[in-house]
Amino acid sequence: MSPDPLASTDSWSITDGVVAIQPPRPGDGARLIAGRDAEWARWMGPGGDDPRPTACIHVAGQLVGWVDYARGHPWLGPGEVNVGYTVFAAHRGRGYATRAVKLLVHRLALEGEHSRASVVIHPDNLASIRVAQRSGFEARGQAGGGDYRVRPVPPLRYTDGVVSIRRLSPRDLEADLEAKDEAQIRWMWEPGEREQWAAMRPAEQREHARRGLEARRDAFGSGPKWCFAVDTQAHAYVAYVDCDLASPNAPAGEANLAYSCHPAHRGRGHVKRAVRLLLRFVAEHTGARQAHVVLDPNNAASERVARAVTNAEPQTFVNAHGQTWLRFVCPVDVGQGGRGSFWPTR
Repeated sequence: MSPDPLASTDSWSITDGVVAIQPPRPGDGARLIAGRDAEWARWMGPGGDDPRPTACIHVAGQLVGWVDYARGHPWLGPGEVNVGYTVFAAHRGRGYATRAVKLLVHRLALEGEHSRASVVIHPDNLASIRVAQRSGFEARGQAGGGDYRVRPVPPLRYTDGVVSIRRLSPRDLEADLEAKDEAQIRWMWEPGEREQWAAMRPAEQREHARRGLEARRDAFGSGPKWCFAVDTQAHAYVAYVDCDLASPNAPAGEANLAYSCHPAHRGRGHVKRAVRLLLRFVAEHTGARQAHVVLDPNNAASERVARAVTNAEPQTFVNAHGQTWLRFVCPVDVGQGGRGSFWPTR
């Protein structure tokens, strides 16, 4: 794995719309020590007086725990790191640890230096075992005095052999401009955006599109929205997909999925394949438990994709603009895509 340029700075933060993880800031050490309790001491030991985990866990601006990874333990194999985590007593049982661990694994993927994460847990620590299970760690016997569980660090690019999804780039500009046809504008754009686009001169449109691609690329590592270009073996950027875990169209921390196929490539099944790959990304990088697809009931092509991918019947709801739309919901789990889906596809 090669390092991701977005992971090169020590000042970073990742959020899934519910929790955020970021390196400790001044004063966080005292807060981490104050958060220790008898349950923490039972499983973690006495602890040091200068805690410096990889990241602190924040919810609504409040520090609620930490996540960490470390090297150097004798049981770790090449490219493997040991992961640890804790949530303060008042905030346990709300899924924060699982979400934070998933985001830490996403951070490992961005860093590109490690291929596997593991945990070692006392067999009586059932709450921690449940976090590990929900985070995709599988049992591999005993190590370091406890139950040893591992999971691969997932890829940033996914493929099924026909299409692949990857981060957007300003190099996608020509395809991005070609994709802005009447169908995309009608179904994907927010009210008022059509008029703003039409008021721009061609050079301004081009620069606006370039900045948009650049912004989506740069935001990829921090969440809560991840945007992807869809490629085929013959053509780059034939469609677009994204997952937004802070969308007003879905509960906080759940994934709202959006997609659009470029005009010359419609009707070939590329978007269905890409959305399935997107679900794998959501399952392996985030703590979302549901995926939502919301759409205008007149958008028959998008509805066909939603039905095929979610295998669900839609509900109706009124969106923020007073329109009655359809909502498809499907579960997200770490087995999305089948056994072995965690292993990198490059």
